Amino acid sequence: MEQKDIRVADLTFAIIDASPIPQFIINHNHKVIFWNKALEKYTGSMASEILGTNKHRTILYHKERPLMADLLVDRDLEGIREWYKDKCRKSPYVENAFEAEDFFPDVGENGTWLYFTAAEIRDGKGDIIGVLETLEDITERKNAELKLRHSEDEWELTFNALPDPIAIIDGNHNIKKVNKAMAQGLHTDSSNLVGVKCYSVVHGTSEPPSFCPHSLLIQDQQPHSSEFFIDKLHGDYSVSVSPIIDDDGQLRGSIHLAHDVTQRRQMEVALTENEEKFREVFNNANDMISLNLMKEDGLPGNFLEVNQVGQKRLGYTREEFLSMSPADIVAPDFRDKMPENAKALRKNGHANFEMIHVTKEGKRIQVEVSNHLFQLQGQEVAIAVSRDITERKKVEKALVESEKKYRTLFENMLEGFAYCKMLFDDEGHPQDWIYIDVNSAFYKLTGLENIEGKKITEAIPGIIEAQPELFEIYGRVAMTGVSESIETYFKPLQIWLNISVFSPAREYFVAVFENITQRKQAEIALTESEEKYRLISENSGDVIWVMDINSQKFTYVSPSVYKLRGYTAEEVLNQSLEDVLTSESYQYIMEKLPLKIQAFLSGDESVKMQTFRVDQVCKDGSIVPTEAVTNIMTGNAGNITGVLAVSRDITKRVEMEEEIQQSLHEKEMLLKEIHHRVKNNLMIISSLLNLQSRYIKDKEALGIFKESQSRANSMALIHERLYRSTDLKRINFGDYIRTLSKDLFHTYADGSGRINLDIDVEDVMMDINTSIPLGLILNELVSNALKHGFPDGMSGDITVDFKLIGDQYQLKIGDTGIAFPEDIDYRNTESLGLQLVNNLTRQIDGQIELDTSNGTEFCIKFKETKYGKSK
Repeated sequence: MEQKDIRVADLTFAIIDASPIPQFIINHNHKVIFWNKALEKYTGSMASEILGTNKHRTILYHKERPLMADLLVDRDLEGIREWYKDKCRKSPYVENAFEAEDFFPDVGENGTWLYFTAAEIRDGKGDIIGVLETLEDITERKNAELKLRHSEDEWELTFNALPDPIAIIDGNHNIKKVNKAMAQGLHTDSSNLVGVKCYSVVHGTSEPPSFCPHSLLIQDQQPHSSEFFIDKLHGDYSVSVSPIIDDDGQLRGSIHLAHDVTQRRQMEVALTENEEKFREVFNNANDMISLNLMKEDGLPGNFLEVNQVGQKRLGYTREEFLSMSPADIVAPDFRDKMPENAKALRKNGHANFEMIHVTKEGKRIQVEVSNHLFQLQGQEVAIAVSRDITERKKVEKALVESEKKYRTLFENMLEGFAYCKMLFDDEGHPQDWIYIDVNSAFYKLTGLENIEGKKITEAIPGIIEAQPELFEIYGRVAMTGVSESIETYFKPLQIWLNISVFSPAREYFVAVFENITQRKQAEIALTESEEKYRLISENSGDVIWVMDINSQKFTYVSPSVYKLRGYTAEEVLNQSLEDVLTSESYQYIMEKLPLKIQAFLSGDESVKMQTFRVDQVCKDGSIVPTEAVTNIMTGNAGNITGVLAVSRDITKRVEMEEEIQQSLHEKEMLLKEIHHRVKNNLMIISSLLNLQSRYIKDKEALGIFKESQSRANSMALIHERLYRSTDLKRINFGDYIRTLSKDLFHTYADGSGRINLDIDVEDVMMDINTSIPLGLILNELVSNALKHGFPDGMSGDITVDFKLIGDQYQLKIGDTGIAFPEDIDYRNTESLGLQLVNNLTRQIDGQIELDTSNGTEFCIKFKETKYGKSK
């Protein structure tokens, strides 16, 4: 019987060993008693290594743990539930057997799904002598199941997780299914949409709209897409439909997907606008902007783009630029710097440097270039912003010069300058300051020496007690940055200072100060003077007043106005200028004063002070004549602020002037009579000389008589003009020259026309004291030219020229006849006429010169004298 069992066992083992299904058997001691070939192949562990051991516990799980066979051999059903939980169940086919499915991550390369069964092996008595465990690789099946389940789950999850609204629609536009995005977009539950016409809920229409892509798909069973605004979804959507075809090739409907493109549309619009703005900025930037493709050698290659500023600045067209590189626009003497600049650009990704660009016409332009590297369509590109710094360089040069000037000004300014740092205690109170920099004027004003780096308390002990307000002000300015100005008496130096304080940085301050001791003393004196002025104004007999130009109202009137007009000062302050003056005087002032003001505003300082004769109206209605001395008052800006005037009662002076005027009129009449009588007497002398000359046969003596007669006529002509003139002391000497010269010409010329008289004189008013000797000089020289200048029928011109040149008068009398004899000294001659000319020239303090280069010309220069004194 035992041998029979063994043979059966051997047969059983042989069957198991030949089975393609991995199997092993353990005995009741958990020792492996059988390990088939399929299991050897599956696990890589040979039976010889496993039999008689319990290594099976670690082969499948790669760690020490019981297998289902171990638990079953011990009848540990609780252990089976504990280790395998819901993965395990009783076999429906074998009694007292269990089956399970589990994933073994350490079996195989990527883990393995195994289906395994464990069945009891009993002996003839029914006792468990071992357990057979069978393993089956179900990885492919499990993967297929998982894939299918995952695919279904993922499809549902994906369908509902997609943010775009999706609907499945049949051939009659009925909705079969929608995702959550579609239901949420339409503000309803997905179950409410099933069976509803898509166009009714999406477009709110009773028919499909003309642009419906599903309608097109029904016609041709092809995918379609279009973009349009969906009111119900409140935006622009890109809608695409794909056909659903069954196995028989019949159209079952379509998948309807709507993608929200509202933002894209907005971005497209914004992008278009941004591109337009970029292009606008690119082409209208103040600087040249260019793009260059970087070459393998690290240098920038040809231009990819250049803005309009660069094209205009360098004179190249865009097309020309695109065939050029930066080396073509860089000055030759700067090209050796390009590799160094390119190396810095490559290393840092950016580089700034200065360069010289050369225009198409050869003009050099100094530029500052800011270069950056970036990737453009997979290529390395450099963008360069080139700024014309020609003007900036000029400014920098000017700044250097300005700094030199500043230092010169700093050292030579009259005001003291001190740059200091304020020192504060722990509570923030100013307690000292340190001098950082001072100018020469500081030392001169203070008398201090080598102050830089020292504290004020070291330089001037006791300063805190003497000038505590300085510490307060300087500390406040240093902390707040708000500038302040003060005037203070600096006790340590016993001088008045005007101090301006400002702060260039926190805890620092600058004090600029000037010695105003003289001004303060002047102000004190001015205060005293103003007090004296007030006393004089209030006690003066004259009326002092100030008037506003625009309102013509008085802003101040001295009390003496009561004595002048019977009005109190307070009453006059309520009056206007028109109330004060008579209508004639007011009209006179309104005509004169604006003209004076306009002249003053135009720069004529002489009209600032004016005297006006006006009549004022008294309180009792009477009229008082006054003389007002006015002075135009101006502000700091040069604008007119008002008029200061002093009015004086000139009643007595007017009465005296009337008496004097009457007396003057009588004297003028008498003087006219005198001039008339002198003129008559001279004419009588001239007539007597003329009568007497008829009896003289000697030509020389007759000439003397004629000359004397001419001299008398020249003087008589002056007196005649004086008594006929309103001015009894001055005559129009230009007019006198014309008359006398013509009279002499008619007297001495023979009427043949061979001599021409040319007169060029200015109308000048001349005093009688100058006119008489000058008239005699003119008489002598013109007569001499007519008598001696053109002998033997010679022809020519006589010129008389009289002008004011600068502050001197110039009288020229010349002729183009024979020249004055060279052997005769015109200053020392026996000729009575020339002696008379020289003596009369000295009488008017003049100088006489003779020019014989073109005939004969005498030039007399003099300044008119008044009352015996030179101008």
